[in-house]
Amino acid sequence: MKAMQIDRFGGPEELHVVDIAIPRPGPGQVLIRAAYASINPADWKSRAGMLPHLSVFPFPMTLGMDCSGVVEEIGTGVTAFKPGDRVITLSGMGLGMGGTYADYCCAPEPRVALLPPGLDFAEGATIPIASASAASSILDVAKCGAGDMVFFNGGSGSVGTFAIQFLKYLGARVAATCSPRNVDYVYGLGADLVIDYTRENILSALRAWAPDGIDTAIDAIGQHSLPREMPEIVKRGGTLVCITNLITGPEAFDLEAAAKRDVRVVDNVVAAMTEDPTWFQVSAFRQLLSAIAAGAVKPPPYEVMPLEAAGAAQSRVAEGHVRGKILLEIAPL
Repeated sequence: MKAMQIDRFGGPEELHVVDIAIPRPGPGQVLIRAAYASINPADWKSRAGMLPHLSVFPFPMTLGMDCSGVVEEIGTGVTAFKPGDRVITLSGMGLGMGGTYADYCCAPEPRVALLPPGLDFAEGATIPIASASAASSILDVAKCGAGDMVFFNGGSGSVGTFAIQFLKYLGARVAATCSPRNVDYVYGLGADLVIDYTRENILSALRAWAPDGIDTAIDAIGQHSLPREMPEIVKRGGTLVCITNLITGPEAFDLEAAAKRDVRVVDNVVAAMTEDPTWFQVSAFRQLLSAIAAGAVKPPPYEVMPLEAAGAAQSRVAEGHVRGKILLEIAPL
């Protein structure tokens, strides 16, 4: 089968197409024939060697964190799926399994889900990692609910697209940042307040919107895009969630001031990690999928590039400002 691999960590030029054997599903695993894989920030960070938990796995390494496709074969003990099922999956890459930039991939049964009704494979491929990151930050980490005032930094990206819609589905009020060209798009997702970060002071805008403070802030951008004083706008007992970006994290904020106000400033991965990593973010992922199936949450816009252009696609994601998703076309199904 065709796969996109790296033989060492480095730049996008390290990615190359190889021909390798089709994997066989082990006990509790599902073999998927892939249609599309999506490009996630974690992909270029994996390639660059910025994800320490991947450094223990041997080269060559097939990249890719999620995909859509059809079940080809199931391992012993799998009961939820059968060959021919149309599915989406969170990959087992972080568990030492091959990634999704390939004709076929294996994934643990809990990390596979049926393609929501009415969606095609391209739309489905936009969902897994982005929606799981959004839902887990909202449910597992911040425990947001109806009536909460929530601020999301990075409203036009794929994580923001899912987060804003899901928060509104839960009954929260939402403020989000974006660039000028995406203001109408983010309002269209249901945001109650959209802050143009190029022209507005974020803290001032939030204070005017929520004079008593916000319950939760979720930072999906990092890179010091939010002021260090951000904990000041969060209510006592509230939460500031940093969606892992490995460029800045909780340390970018005034942790002393946060502690005095009993504001938690946490990394979304560390705060939501499960004893068995197979189940990491799975419960929240499934809850957001239910909202998609109900028609309350729509997938983000996307564009498609060939698998061979994975390096260029990763570079665009690394540069930021991509609305929605970039997908890699693996094979027509």
